[in-house]
Amino acid sequence: MKIEEIVMIPGGKRRRPCMARVALFFATIMLFVVCLAQAGDGSALIIERCLGCHGMEKSCEVSTSDPDWWKQTVLRMVEYKTGLLSENEAAQVAFFLADKQQRTTLCSSN
Repeated sequence: MKIEEIVMIPGGKRRRPCMARVALFFATIMLFVVCLAQAGDGSALIIERCLGCHGMEKSCEVSTSDPDWWKQTVLRMVEYKTGLLSENEAAQVAFFLADKQQRTTLCSSN
């Protein structure tokens, strides 16, 4: 009695159907975890480094979700205070702020 049946695919190669689904499942989970981690980091960075100079009022009023616009805005803030955020951290903050739903989580707590 076979547990898994091996299937022939074009080109004479064999594959196990279950393994492809498992690989896709884990890839999806990993992508989801990375997205959550980036979002969490952006929020923490904003609370830790940005709210010391100003509140979220202006950011909460902005309606754009353009990531490039937010990145330029964050980089302008970094110019005002050298060493505030690394390039990677600035990208995380911009990514977080470009997502209206995520940005709103800080607006409601402000």
